[in-house]
Amino acid sequence: MSMEKDDVMLLGKIDGKLDGIAAHLTRQDKRVDDLDSRMNGRLNDIDSRLREVEKKAAVAGAVSGGAVAVGTAILVETIKQFIRGGGPGIGP
Repeated sequence: MSMEKDDVMLLGKIDGKLDGIAAHLTRQDKRVDDLDSRMNGRLNDIDSRLREVEKKAAVAGAVSGGAVAVGTAILVETIKQFIRGGGPGIGP
């Protein structure tokens, strides 16, 4: 079974197109890998900055929570003293 010239030419075109597709996919894979590495770097930078903000927010929340707790305790004791007839103020 011999191939005619047109069949051989058609197979050559198909082979050339497949080579072009393979080369394009290789370039596309490289671009995706480059984009992925850049995005990972940016995400790591954002994550580290966000972590610092979260730490500062936690400290601020703890300090303000402690201040509110102390203020509430003082207010409750003042109200108790006033109701018992001790008048305004803290202490006996």
